[in-house]
Amino acid sequence: MEHCHACGSHKKICPVCGAPLHKKFDDFIVRSEIIYAIFMAWGFASSAEAIIRQRNWINLPLLVISTFVLIRFFFAPTRNLSSAALVTEKRPRWRWLVFMVDFPFLIFHSFAYYTMCLAVREGADNSFRFFQWFIILLTVNVIWLSSIAFRMRILGKKKHFKTYIKWCINNAITVIIAYFMFSIFTGSFSVFFSIFFTKDSLLIISQGQGLYWVLFVVALLNCSVDFMFTASDYLGFEN
Repeated sequence: MEHCHACGSHKKICPVCGAPLHKKFDDFIVRSEIIYAIFMAWGFASSAEAIIRQRNWINLPLLVISTFVLIRFFFAPTRNLSSAALVTEKRPRWRWLVFMVDFPFLIFHSFAYYTMCLAVREGADNSFRFFQWFIILLTVNVIWLSSIAFRMRILGKKKHFKTYIKWCINNAITVIIAYFMFSIFTGSFSVFFSIFFTKDSLLIISQGQGLYWVLFVVALLNCSVDFMFTASDYLGFEN
């Protein structure tokens, strides 16, 4: 099987007989990208439209975070799902994980991001709901990336392994800091989890509160660190 010497990806056409290589795999990734992109683009468009049309500029900081998160996680089908599938290329017994674990994780990423954007669209009173789902998104991402990195480790696929570890560490640290900042400002360790089981927002975080800006800075730093250390991996460049 031929590989591109520049990026390491599989070539589309066999140089010997002209037959397509990994055509079904490419179709699977493309269809996953379409489903994923619908949720992501739909969520971002609805939040941006609400702010611009209603001129509700108070939620502009949340839209900034949403934009950075969109850039980061829009690559998930191409990077994460492809890596998870290619790890099992020579291990047929592991391929069921791609459909039973990786694909559901991918769809949940888009759902969590869409819910974040709904919080932006619904007004300033839902800012905590935004940060709540941002933390959920990072938590699920850490679990997924750890699963992929674990499979890379035990199956001997070392390519991009360090990148997944960087993503895991950055997101895990952010989740821990965000949760403890919430606990410090509210004085409760349990309220954060109880909010998951109610339709009403039990906590309103306004821009006049310190917790709002602490969570905003934590989210902004998380995105900045991600771009700074792993931008070349998003672009497909070799480190």
